[in-house]
Amino acid sequence: MTDDRKKRLGERIRKARRDANLTQGDLADKLGISQGVISNVETGVSTIDAPDLPMWAETLNKPIMYFYIDEDVNPQERALAVLSMFPEDRLEFVLQMLQNMALTMHERTENPG
Repeated sequence: MTDDRKKRLGERIRKARRDANLTQGDLADKLGISQGVISNVETGVSTIDAPDLPMWAETLNKPIMYFYIDEDVNPQERALAVLSMFPEDRLEFVLQMLQNMALTMHERTENPG
């Protein structure tokens, strides 16, 4: 993740924490981590590992996509970010669904009815 994207994620984490009326210490206690980690994430020094993001989202009462929605990021990068959230053992299933959707959309554009 680029430094700029880390900073944007950190800003969204800070906003979500404030929306939840939590201090950095409160959030750290709920997540079982140090306040320093929260500070580093919020300032863009470090980031959140994808497997940990659902726990952060639940604690902050935000959908996971809240942390990924970024108009400055192109759709392919956003799609890769979403795919990275799926467990490895379900990824093939998700890719097959996406492929079927893409083929259906392609057929509809070639054969409008």
